[in-house]
Amino acid sequence: MFRIFAISLITLTVVACATVSPRMRIENRFVEFGLSEDKARCMGNELDDRLNRSDLKAVADFIGNINEADSPGQSLDALISIENPRAAGAIARAGIACAFS
Repeated sequence: MFRIFAISLITLTVVACATVSPRMRIENRFVEFGLSEDKARCMGNELDDRLNRSDLKAVADFIGNINEADSPGQSLDALISIENPRAAGAIARAGIACAFS
């Protein structure tokens, strides 16, 4: 009985650690992008309030693409690659809200 409990606990711990929420991925990507931790947290919270989980994942991927760009041209390509108008609008609104916090 203890053995089954221990294996279950280890499995749950590994799964929990391996799954980072989209909001946390967004915050981490914004910090990598150069925002302060406070601004990144504000952006993550604002986006989490405005978007569903699927949209948050798309935003995290979008920011990651910008961070991975090696040239200004690639950065521009990454910026215009977002195909989710709801997410793009939420990023803009979050940026404005967090600019004054």
